[in-house]
Amino acid sequence: MLVLEYSENLLGTDLNKELNLIDTNVKAVHLLSKLFLKDMVKQDHGTILNVSSIASFAPGPLMAAYYASKAYVTRLTLSIDAELKKKKSKVKIHLLCPGPVDTNFNNVAGVHFSLKPLSSKYVVEYTLKQMKKGKTMIIPGTVNKFIRVLSKIAPEGLAAKVVYKNQTRKRN
Repeated sequence: MLVLEYSENLLGTDLNKELNLIDTNVKAVHLLSKLFLKDMVKQDHGTILNVSSIASFAPGPLMAAYYASKAYVTRLTLSIDAELKKKKSKVKIHLLCPGPVDTNFNNVAGVHFSLKPLSSKYVVEYTLKQMKKGKTMIIPGTVNKFIRVLSKIAPEGLAAKVVYKNQTRKRN
């Protein structure tokens, strides 16, 4: 792990925390997915569930590293899914994209969500049902599904402004 002598970059975010986040959300997910896939594909059996976020569908001012790292997880998982389907593999890969979930994430990230968090029990039960149905992208909660639809039609600039405003409110 790289430890830098300074902790703040020009945007006022802790660079070391961001690098640790990238190690967890990008490097670890990539490494574990590839390592497990190798054996699963060889055996033509297995299932992977990668956890992303509805944040992966939008630009993320004030939480750029988090949003970008989750976008990586989303694109990696969807790309692997396309490869597996093309090979007619029986290996399954799923992508969980929740919004706020009632966990300790809020305290760690130092934010308060304007959306009511879903219970972790609901998210797990919903995810398992969707996996059994063969769904690749799993988005629990009606509001989160609506956010996904909006992310497909809203211009990036407008999405960035909305996220910026929402992130600013969380921090106050």
